[in-house]
Amino acid sequence: MHEFWKQVYDIATLPLCVLLLSCSLGLRYWRRLPPPFRILVAYAIFNVCIEIAARLCGYFYKQNLPLLHLYTLGEFVLFSFFYRMILSKRSLFSRHFLLFLTSGIILIILNTAFLQGIFEFNSYSKTLVNIVVILFALDYAFAFSDLDEPEPFYGKALRLFNAGVLIYYSGSIFIFMSSQFELETGGALLVLWQVNVVLNLIFQIILLISLWKVIYRPRKLSSLQL
Repeated sequence: MHEFWKQVYDIATLPLCVLLLSCSLGLRYWRRLPPPFRILVAYAIFNVCIEIAARLCGYFYKQNLPLLHLYTLGEFVLFSFFYRMILSKRSLFSRHFLLFLTSGIILIILNTAFLQGIFEFNSYSKTLVNIVVILFALDYAFAFSDLDEPEPFYGKALRLFNAGVLIYYSGSIFIFMSSQFELETGGALLVLWQVNVVLNLIFQIILLISLWKVIYRPRKLSSLQL
């Protein structure tokens, strides 16, 4: 019971609570969401499942690293499909989507199979995915002025979420890159993981706000109200 309440009051529980709100909101108003935001809801649901499973495995088996390998793969696939929908058709990534997606999946699996096993921290593939997601976000950030967006609220919500992606992934990439050094120092850099939790919390809040903006977008005034 003590371990249960420790999990409840742990700061790492806050991003999970925000994620649950995003999942509830997204599922409740699924039909109002444009396709890219449906993928974000799918990402939130996947994230929640991995998070809960990781806590349960950590509590009962003292080992949950295999789930991080699964999360890294799912994260790459979901963000690839999300950015494919919102990036320009002229984007290099959009034009070679299948090749890019297949290559990324193969590299992640090869890392698990031959470099960092299923019971090891997959810092190589996680760093790779972070870099790829940052490149996605930068591509969109520099090109969104040229994209055709039918509704202003839609573009604003996408730009807000994209900013959240840049904030979180740009900050956390250094944490994952230094993770091996952290292990060798016996946890001396544990504070970095606390920073990552805070960045994740900010990211999840931005995701929730983006979904809220799309779902509760202001309705246009009819001619009778003018």
